[in-house]
Amino acid sequence: MSIRKEFLFIAALLTLSIASAKQPKYEVITSTVPISSFGNITRMAIASEKLGGNVIVDVWTTAEYEGDSEKRYPVVYAHDGQNLFDVSFTFAGVPWGVDKACAQLASDPDFVTPIVVGINNRGAEGLRPNDYFPENALDYISPDQMENTFIYDTCNDIFLGNEEAAFVAEELKPLIDSLYNTASGMSTTFTMGSSMGALASMYLLCEYPQIFGGAACMSTHWIGSLNLNPDYSMNDDEVCANAILQYLSEHIPSDGLHRLYLDQGTEGWDAGYLKYESTAREIVRDKGYTEENGKLYTYDAKGAGHNEWYWQQRVILPLKFLLSKSAIESAGVIERYDDSYTEAKEFIYDIGGAVYPNYERDNLPNGLYIIKGEKVIKGR
Repeated sequence: MSIRKEFLFIAALLTLSIASAKQPKYEVITSTVPISSFGNITRMAIASEKLGGNVIVDVWTTAEYEGDSEKRYPVVYAHDGQNLFDVSFTFAGVPWGVDKACAQLASDPDFVTPIVVGINNRGAEGLRPNDYFPENALDYISPDQMENTFIYDTCNDIFLGNEEAAFVAEELKPLIDSLYNTASGMSTTFTMGSSMGALASMYLLCEYPQIFGGAACMSTHWIGSLNLNPDYSMNDDEVCANAILQYLSEHIPSDGLHRLYLDQGTEGWDAGYLKYESTAREIVRDKGYTEENGKLYTYDAKGAGHNEWYWQQRVILPLKFLLSKSAIESAGVIERYDDSYTEAKEFIYDIGGAVYPNYERDNLPNGLYIIKGEKVIKGR
């Protein structure tokens, strides 16, 4: 069997292992469902043990999707899901139009139409910042700086970023993989969001690099906290921003297997993020994400502010970047798996391309491996 086939086989075993994880209970909602003119939407209420409550999820599939087909689709897990498709469900009366953008891109031979999973935020319960703040960034706020940041007030000292990330990676993804024809490997699983949803997307990439192969972060809310003046302008939070950036520097995967989209406007709240956006781009470039190697796409939306209308204007950019057929194929997409095999081979396979027969784990160089069907990251 060729090295390429061995990789597909072992990755398929990994896919099956992930899919067999404990799945949450869910209920399909048939009333008050978002409508798409460019495909179909299924709305579900998912009972999350991680978050201790129900999460509403909208799953968009192209009009050509057939559940009984062998064709496999990449998946985009998008935060603030109620803002993606139908104007009547949106926060500000403007949808991102992710379905429309995918329909427009469908004629591009280098675009792979995905399944889009819109994860509705829990803003109605006052928990959006609690869920979307990258919780482990708190480790980088020293005790003597805690009074100089607004993040503890913003979240009322209740931080659920780890629980939200675990919900998406450990509950939602296995459920979606069991219900839909997904190409469920890392190279075809992505996350995206704007503002604090961008922080949550970045966090998924950092915390679960073995699951998510790319993230799109639009108008990233690098300052973390939400402290507003009477005129609705945002106060800076250098302490919190520096903590998030330090977390990013130490946790962004640097194995050369992931891709990242970063953009920022120049007006309104986005103007206050610019200095931190610049630092974030320096950090990820130092970690090997560059435009030249295709791992990074940056976009400066000059004149753009911080709302859904502006994100609607450019959402096609991150979709085209993440769902590039050529980029996905070069990463080794699995269209379908062969389940006639039941045992992994007795060797260690480095996803970067090398095979290490009879290697002891302790002697392996740092990297990402599949060892007897188990994905292992060494050096993180």
